[in-house]
Amino acid sequence: MSGEPSVSAQALHDGVLQGLAVARIRLGRALAGPGPVPREVAEELRELLDGEIAGLRRLIAGDGSVAAGPADAPDDPDTPDAPDTPPHEDLPSALAATAAHLQSATGVRIRVDNHTAGSGRWTGNDLVAYRIVREALHNTARHSGAAHAWVSLAASGSRLVCVVSDDGHGFLPGRAAAPRAHFGLGASYARARAAGGYLAVRSGGDGTSLTLSLPRQPHTPSDGGTRR
Repeated sequence: MSGEPSVSAQALHDGVLQGLAVARIRLGRALAGPGPVPREVAEELRELLDGEIAGLRRLIAGDGSVAAGPADAPDDPDTPDAPDTPPHEDLPSALAATAAHLQSATGVRIRVDNHTAGSGRWTGNDLVAYRIVREALHNTARHSGAAHAWVSLAASGSRLVCVVSDDGHGFLPGRAAAPRAHFGLGASYARARAAGGYLAVRSGGDGTSLTLSLPRQPHTPSDGGTRR
């Protein structure tokens, strides 16, 4: 069997599973508070679950997209593997919206610093960068125990460089990228390679840092593959 995830598995992971994980964190925070779960939280969770059900129905019906759901609600721009780009004008605004949504749902304080000149549109490998950074932020919220996370977006010559870091408890990157251990990180490595870029992860007791470098424009086979 190939180590690459199937389209349906990737769609389920990027859409429904991430959405359900965020909903679980949101519910856990509500249950940890005094008294019953507030009505507005219950309504929010119902809306998020309705979105995940709709996404599963689309997948069963043969539509590869499972983009709806809690992480993909109107407050967040995600359409993880749908053909359309997120409904924000460009990569920086989409990442800011994703960070705001996750911060509200999970309590992790997320700061996004954009050092690029906003283009006001989606170009080149922007969507690849968005999906990988989104995955990293979801991993931080779900697994790291972090109180804070930071995203830096910069242009270096003809390349786009994104750095995601947190102050969580860290993990073993090699083990996390192994099959069945951490589907999302392995898929992120594959996405970066396919786009002609690379992904580097450092993790320890003081937190985790992920650095993504991509050519601004998608590479072609004649480009010779990954370049740094």
